[in-house]
Amino acid sequence: MVIKAKTERQLEYYAKLPYTVIVEQWDDGKVPYWVARIAELPHCLIHAGTPEEAIKEIQEVKMDWIKSNLERGLPIPEPRPSRYSGQIRLRISPSLHKLLTYRAQTEGISLNQYMATALATSVGVTKEPTHWRKARKNALTEM
Repeated sequence: MVIKAKTERQLEYYAKLPYTVIVEQWDDGKVPYWVARIAELPHCLIHAGTPEEAIKEIQEVKMDWIKSNLERGLPIPEPRPSRYSGQIRLRISPSLHKLLTYRAQTEGISLNQYMATALATSVGVTKEPTHWRKARKNALTEM
């Protein structure tokens, strides 16, 4: 009885934590569908016909995932901090650095702006901030 009460308290604790829910549309070639997952909890995901259904169902799956791990004595990761500085340190090969620099110069923008745009494009962000467009336009008119 004591173990069950402890598990219930732990379950309540983890249920209240602000886990990151990611919802994406997937397509297996038949019919597109939506997948919701908890970023911090490995293999905690569900698929559904709409994003709303996926979001609703992932909450139940999350609770089952946490309960199962508690019962088996497995670790339960807590949510990641949600503060981002906007700065990263990245090591790349000198040859890649050279290629990226050349591409940025061709575009008329800084290496930092070029890399940020390339990264944004790779994760599906297709619209660049206005100040980047202005910087590129200014650089091109100065040529």
